[in-house]
Amino acid sequence: MIAHQPNTDIERFDRWSKTYENSPLQNWLFDRVHRGIIQIAAQVLSTEPTVIADIGCGTGRLLRAAAERWPNARLIGVDPAEGMVEEAKQRHPDATFYVATAEALPLPDYSVDLALSTLSFHHWQDHAAALHEIARVLRPGGYFILGDISAPRWLARIIKHANTFNQESMYRLFRDAGLAVEGQRPLYTRFVKATIGKRPLIK
Repeated sequence: MIAHQPNTDIERFDRWSKTYENSPLQNWLFDRVHRGIIQIAAQVLSTEPTVIADIGCGTGRLLRAAAERWPNARLIGVDPAEGMVEEAKQRHPDATFYVATAEALPLPDYSVDLALSTLSFHHWQDHAAALHEIARVLRPGGYFILGDISAPRWLARIIKHANTFNQESMYRLFRDAGLAVEGQRPLYTRFVKATIGKRPLIK
């Protein structure tokens, strides 16, 4: 579920990949966040998405939920942990998965209607570069919905996730990447929120 980490961290997620789906985190955190993200996407989209990409896809759990909501969409998952991608391929053979980082997406320009990411953004190394990549692959009018930790710095230090962003800094990152911000919504407690961005139509 991460998008870019030092090699030691990627190795940790590789080792976790075999038991990741059995983690208690799936039921009490990840699944709740996934349901919230899917619900928000369904509300903001004006048409059915044809291509959905999950950036930091882990074992593909969010994509499986997306497939239930949009069974005709082409599904793409990207993650730097090879073990996670191998598990995702086995669990969802109809989707396309890549071992890659958010900062270097192996996708063409204007190729994705809906990009999603859940609880991986705080792990990314270069947030600005990654958001520019996501904006690049979005079609005009396409959405990026990011679910991640939004906590004050004192709490971020306690939970050992220094790369958390408040609303103002998150909005700035989105706008600098060329994404129009359509707001934030709570996903799980007041510390996990969805930021909604849209690639503007080309005039």
